[in-house]
Amino acid sequence: MLDSRSPGRDKSYNVGRFSIPRAKMAKKCRVCGKRFPTDIALKRHIKAQHRRYYYGVRIGPILALLVLVGAVFYVLAAAPPQEMTPITVASTTSATSRSTTHPASEKLAPDFELPEIDKYGLTGKSIKLSQLEGKPVFLEFMSPLCGHCVKMTPVIKDLEEKYGDKIVFLSIVWPGSGGVELVSGFIREEDVNWLHVIDEEGKAFQAYGVRGTPTYVILDEDHVEKYRFIGSGTKEEDLEKAILSVIS
Repeated sequence: MLDSRSPGRDKSYNVGRFSIPRAKMAKKCRVCGKRFPTDIALKRHIKAQHRRYYYGVRIGPILALLVLVGAVFYVLAAAPPQEMTPITVASTTSATSRSTTHPASEKLAPDFELPEIDKYGLTGKSIKLSQLEGKPVFLEFMSPLCGHCVKMTPVIKDLEEKYGDKIVFLSIVWPGSGGVELVSGFIREEDVNWLHVIDEEGKAFQAYGVRGTPTYVILDEDHVEKYRFIGSGTKEEDLEKAILSVIS
């Protein structure tokens, strides 16, 4: 039994039948201030008398690490598709930089069905790619949160005004945390009037293997993917050539 009475007078502690000089009782409890001769004695004391502190010190760092890891996963899950560096890739099978006239292999585009959205919000309808069968389609994978996408909007708008009667323009929009309000606000502010669908779960992005925005995929009338362009470096004349090749 530890007896720490009047430590200032005799400068020693009585531990059982033994008297230990205070100088050797170097291990001090941070909770109550009592001193102990060894780390083991101090540890036993804290575990027996201050259980909440003992387990808090041991488990606290682990809990903090788990919280940090969880936060990282949450941020990654909520992050928007990565903005691409200004490169252009034509063809889904050949990533040849600036090779905008090289057609892709005969690959049927994956079908999808997503909610339609306009400047007022969700229309209550859905658009399915297969419903556009027999018509060439210009797919734009974009997000209002993507600066490159916003910069390219006037380019797409110009192309739609020229060829919108011969090829269907369809923007597949990832809203991030902004939701419907962000997308409808973007459509309203940019005054774009072609078809838009919202892909909150990224299903179409995943089906088409889109890993960055903006990405443009051009389908012929049989919905075979012919061209793919990635990034803000895509030129209007390259997109126009690709469009002309599928509508002629």
